Amino acid sequence: MRTSSLMRKRAPSWFAALVLLGALGAISACSGESRTELAAKTAVGAEEEKIIFGSARGLNYSSDAIYSYYVTGPRGMNGGGGKMSPAYEEGPAEPGEMCCVGIPQPWKPGTQLRIEWERDRKPFDYKDRSGLAVLTAIVTVPEYAASTSGFWAIFLPGDRVKVMVADGNANGHNDLNVRPADDDPFIVKGVRDEALTQQALKRFQ
Repeated sequence: MRTSSLMRKRAPSWFAALVLLGALGAISACSGESRTELAAKTAVGAEEEKIIFGSARGLNYSSDAIYSYYVTGPRGMNGGGGKMSPAYEEGPAEPGEMCCVGIPQPWKPGTQLRIEWERDRKPFDYKDRSGLAVLTAIVTVPEYAASTSGFWAIFLPGDRVKVMVADGNANGHNDLNVRPADDDPFIVKGVRDEALTQQALKRFQ
């Protein structure tokens, strides 16, 4: 009596386990995915990401001086570029090459960075520093190809900015030879950071 009673009490545990295994098998069968397909997806997901360090440069189409810029973000995309004079009549100002910004491969959609830059609307007026401000923005990195040649920040009038990874314009988003159109979806307007601006102004006091 005791033995049969004990078996009746234990039966639901192993019976439930069998039901659960059967249900999982049914779900797998309904999905239409074989073990090979699932394994392939796992292998792709587990693929190691490569970080390539490229130069950090910029183009300045605005009439402001850009003293510096810095980007911070996920996947090692941190770094910054150097000073840019106001744009010239014949085209944008461009600083020298600086090192470096991490460029992860492969590109992933929705990658966003925080960019901070210091601009001066009166760079040649050493008595009036009212044109100096530090701006910040969250920017989305356009798609780039497997072969790249550096990170770029493009500054436009109205405290606007676009970032991109140069790749020979392989995907149509990253043409360094053409000024970004005003309706470019990757252009973002910066917001003045008052605390950082006050810190920058102290350099001139």
